Amino acid sequence: MTQAWKAYAFRYASMPERYEDQLFLGGDPSVNWGMDYFFWALQSRDRTIVVDTGANAAKMAPKGRTPLIDPVSALAGVGIDASEVTEVFLTHAHWDHVGNLDAFPKAHFWMQAREMQSVTGPDMTYTKIRGSYQMDEVQKLVGLVYEDRLTFLDGDGTFAPGLDYLLLPGHSAGQTALRVQTENGPVLLASDAVHYYREALEERVFQSFNDVKEMLASLRQCMAEVGGDLDRLIPGHDPIVSARYPAETHLANGEPVALRIDQLPTKPLGI
Repeated sequence: MTQAWKAYAFRYASMPERYEDQLFLGGDPSVNWGMDYFFWALQSRDRTIVVDTGANAAKMAPKGRTPLIDPVSALAGVGIDASEVTEVFLTHAHWDHVGNLDAFPKAHFWMQAREMQSVTGPDMTYTKIRGSYQMDEVQKLVGLVYEDRLTFLDGDGTFAPGLDYLLLPGHSAGQTALRVQTENGPVLLASDAVHYYREALEERVFQSFNDVKEMLASLRQCMAEVGGDLDRLIPGHDPIVSARYPAETHLANGEPVALRIDQLPTKPLGI
């Protein structure tokens, strides 16, 4: 019997004004999409896997992002102690996904080998590509290698029963998504292989990329993976996710934090 996972998306930061021309090549400067920032956690009967670690709070304000809750507190809200987590899966190494590695002192980490080759190799001589990374965070990833705490992945595979990983490059060289079996069927936790639902539907070119053609091919692969059913797709930055899924925890002002993405959406997509 395939194992079913409980899955959380933690909304830890936001950028309420993020216009289409700031997101996509050829975008309309008058259309505001907004942007939410997530990391994730998956739980089975006997395992807890954190997926990405969010952005470092000190780096968000200078970049125009609004921190809402620190990732350690977000996890604690659903009973997960970051200091005791032993498994962290990194979908890619952009600054808003690897900013709190030190918050997981007992964890072993997994990441695509292609991603490490990119962030420590010739790709970083291109300012356009390098701008999505932070030198100190790349150095920490290298440190994890020397501490024998980082295992490299090569392409697609199975991470655990009911949990598969898919290499979907383009946004970054080693961008990875997770196919998660839940009690309501499989969902594709796309991370930044798909930032927004409409990005996948319309094959939009996101402005942060490693390879445009690979990025567009990965959008198509994500749509094929879910059979065109957007209720099975979890994008990495779309505020629509925050509005559609039931929340277990909230901020003091009522805004959602811990969203249950293993549950069926409570609202229609509306696009």
